[in-house]
Amino acid sequence: MKSAVAVTHGIDNLEQSAQELVAQISNKLSLQKNAIGIVYCDADVDVAALGALLHTKMNINVVGLTTTATIERHNGYNDMGILFTVLTADDVEFAVGNTGELAQETFPAVIKDTYAAARAQVSADPALILAFAPYIADLTSENYVELLDEASGGVPVFGGVATDHYDLQYQKTFLNGQALTRGLVFVLLSGNVKPAFAINHRFGVQTQKKGVITKSVGNSVLEVDGQPFKAFVESIVPVPDEELVIFHFQSTPFVVELPDYEKNEEPVVRALVTVNHETGAGSFLSKMPEGSVIYLNEFQRKELSESCKSGLGGVIKQMQAQPDYEYSMMFISTCNARHLIMADDKSLEAQIITAELSAFPQGLNAMGFYGFGEICPTGIKADGSAKNRFHNISLAVCAI
Repeated sequence: MKSAVAVTHGIDNLEQSAQELVAQISNKLSLQKNAIGIVYCDADVDVAALGALLHTKMNINVVGLTTTATIERHNGYNDMGILFTVLTADDVEFAVGNTGELAQETFPAVIKDTYAAARAQVSADPALILAFAPYIADLTSENYVELLDEASGGVPVFGGVATDHYDLQYQKTFLNGQALTRGLVFVLLSGNVKPAFAINHRFGVQTQKKGVITKSVGNSVLEVDGQPFKAFVESIVPVPDEELVIFHFQSTPFVVELPDYEKNEEPVVRALVTVNHETGAGSFLSKMPEGSVIYLNEFQRKELSESCKSGLGGVIKQMQAQPDYEYSMMFISTCNARHLIMADDKSLEAQIITAELSAFPQGLNAMGFYGFGEICPTGIKADGSAKNRFHNISLAVCAI
């Protein structure tokens, strides 16, 4: 598989931006039998117009999402602009799934049916699913992961959740000329694909006290070790008086060892959003199943830097273990909370990525975005299928 990445900082004149992006791709890459276009762009971009222009000019499907900022190996960090990647191959097939706008009552069946329709477009089971997920306040995000995992029989799923500039209302996913506020878009890659993954958070000094979730409903934790969730947290750190606490716990996130957690995998991290001070319950961005072990940990700029290096190192090690396969593209999904923690040093992760990949040929491309959640396997199950997970406050990497 071959790849090329195009970058533009302009978002006001989309016709001009699209011409610039297509020209960059054309100068770097000749399309083979099959191809797909992938876009990460600023949330202020009219993605329906952009997608339509790129689709028409390239004559390929173009999928994407909006983000707070982007990362690209050779151009670094960019808080405005557009990244456009084209993947092409004779021995890899691409199929696109588009759920349209999801509804609370019907989303499970819609996602499964959309996967089945996409699977019918490729000649063999996919080796990878790239997911471009929406942020929907009333729909827990790992539902996308669980449903794609179930529908595909454990095919690895990688990607993340679209973002805006922390407004929580302008983020979108898109396919060609269709922009979606509640739509899941995904790409199946079937054929000669050997994806390598890593997910890392690397925390500082671990809080010693751990608890077991003894009562929960969906993404709400009611009790830990038989006591109200709020009381458990207050036995470790203060809890602010306000209901919305997500920003208060950015640097002390909750680490969760899910019921099927194994010591050779990374635990997941969960972002606490609200605390009900009357009931003592806490609501998270993700499901919090009973029987999970939960604890707090510190996460500062030093840990952010180390986790970025460690995640990249994990993928590089796997790539080196496949000497007969030529890796061409590295996708990076990193958390918006990390973007906040970097404060006035927003280019930190981009600088690390450029430095860590400096020993590789210029043709190994890498691009990333900041999401409201990261999707990446943490390991392999006993049956050989991927242990697909939804994450917060992590850096996830996928090389293909």
